[in-house]
Amino acid sequence: MFIIVLPLLLGACCLIDDDLSVCGEEMVIDYQVRLETELSVQLETELMTETEAPVRKTLERWLEPIFTDKAQDIDLRFFAGETDVIRHQIQEVINDNRTSYTIKLPKENYMHLAVANIADNRQVQLSAGEHSATMALCLQETQELTPLTTGVFTARLPMTVTDTTKHFDVKMYMVTSAVALVIDTALCGDLRYIDAYMSGSACTFSIRDSLFSYDRACRLLMERVPTEGGVKTQESGIRKQLADEEVCPLACMATVSMPTRDEQTWSLTVTATLSNNRHTTTTLTIEEPLKAGTLRIIKCEMNENGELDPDPKHNSEVGASVTLDWKPGTSQDIDL
Repeated sequence: MFIIVLPLLLGACCLIDDDLSVCGEEMVIDYQVRLETELSVQLETELMTETEAPVRKTLERWLEPIFTDKAQDIDLRFFAGETDVIRHQIQEVINDNRTSYTIKLPKENYMHLAVANIADNRQVQLSAGEHSATMALCLQETQELTPLTTGVFTARLPMTVTDTTKHFDVKMYMVTSAVALVIDTALCGDLRYIDAYMSGSACTFSIRDSLFSYDRACRLLMERVPTEGGVKTQESGIRKQLADEEVCPLACMATVSMPTRDEQTWSLTVTATLSNNRHTTTTLTIEEPLKAGTLRIIKCEMNENGELDPDPKHNSEVGASVTLDWKPGTSQDIDL
């Protein structure tokens, strides 16, 4: 969470939008970044066994750019109350948790919208930013997306600029979420590769209204998070994950997305590729919604056929359906 403090001080006339007749009030804006997500505590609580320690360590490193205590970049926009057009804008790379600006704005009502950490996140685009009523964060319009690469934060604040000193406290909330699927693969000796994707997350976030939109279906690919001690080899064009006594039997798939809709299920679809190009697909259906700013960890066990069985003690609201696609082996190389 970001805390933004904006004390208003008396100031002289200034140039706003090239209007020489406008007299503005000087605003000293101090920004402080404060993250409230307890990532380490959650990982230590949910992945606490000795076997889970390698997953916990590597997953924490993988999620560090998401649940971060620093803003890489910021985009601050001040919209005039009546016309809803931009009167002032600040775009800067700060890579810090503190920064300060001095600006001048004429006495008027404003809507202030702020966004952090989107400059290097190609999966998320800021659209229709000329007006506060239309400014939104949108995922790319493609059928499949790789995980978002940053934790995205936004804020909104109605402001009234007068000739008296005021303080504004603005809290920037994370609008992204993360999911980690931890799979015990010890029983599946024929496992060669796992791929997965997530369905049911939002595709758009309206910043001024703080509303998520689900009008466009998209798949968020889940990325393999290699655990310490894991061994990968390349064999005949097929990526093979070995599993023996010296290798951690836990596989971790993770993604970063927007939240899911309240009171509706969302899903993770996982395909295990076995020897001789045999495939088993398991669809996990989750009832509890994925909230903004949270990490969800789901644990499963994979049987010898590649089917996933959710841990009932850890995932009481997760259901599973399985599709078997036993294909005969060929001499063809397969690009997965």
